[in-house]
Amino acid sequence: MRPKIKEKRMITSRQYIQVPKGVSIAVMGDVHEHPEQFFAMLDAVRPQENMWLVSIGDIYDKGFGLRAAEKITDELIRLQNKGICYAVRGNHELKLIRKARKTPKFSSQLKWWSNQPLVLTFNFENRNSITVLHAGVTPNMTESDLGHGVEVVYVRDVDENGVMIPLVWKDIDGVSTLMKSKEGGSNWHDLYDGRFGYIVAGHAAQKDGAKFFDYSCNLDSGVYDTGKLTAQLFNDEGKTIRIQTVEGTPFKPELNIAY
Repeated sequence: MRPKIKEKRMITSRQYIQVPKGVSIAVMGDVHEHPEQFFAMLDAVRPQENMWLVSIGDIYDKGFGLRAAEKITDELIRLQNKGICYAVRGNHELKLIRKARKTPKFSSQLKWWSNQPLVLTFNFENRNSITVLHAGVTPNMTESDLGHGVEVVYVRDVDENGVMIPLVWKDIDGVSTLMKSKEGGSNWHDLYDGRFGYIVAGHAAQKDGAKFFDYSCNLDSGVYDTGKLTAQLFNDEGKTIRIQTVEGTPFKPELNIAY
């Protein structure tokens, strides 16, 4: 269930990473329990000391199941232990962490996710910066706001006052459907002015592929529908090297309300 706005300042989680000269980063979109595409992406970008892997979260749900998510997470942990991997939590990680904390079944993988930040800012020697978060920002957010609330894992559209328009479950002709809580609004990417550096995000699945804007991108290429997983690679000056896409078998459970 989506957290209420009153939780906004309950979480403080932003990390700043200085990128050394000669190190590039590969930021990968929403994986959603698709290990075939995940490991194909590793083969394509080859994480190592001079190529860091960064996940924008949502490793869990909508795919081949919990074991697949844990297998993917175990590999992220292995790479992080080598000092070549970073990750931010997505809304699916937040949801599962909340549930797991209320039971004895708090897996080692979810415990690891609970220690990952909501926002990562990579600073380069030429003073460029890239901010990685799961979903988006609103026009009202400031530097002091970023990482202090959970909105960054949910934002898709904002209203005329710059406030996030949340998604809600509504009954449409007897079918429970996830939709915007009110009409109108603007895609946050169209309003973002670059004040947090270039933002790499996902969250809003795009069946026609990743989307790129003036100061941001949406790397969620809807792997569970399209079979495609996308990453954006940056050099040690924070400039795009290439867009990497891998393909595999898509799978989305028929009964899925895990948003």
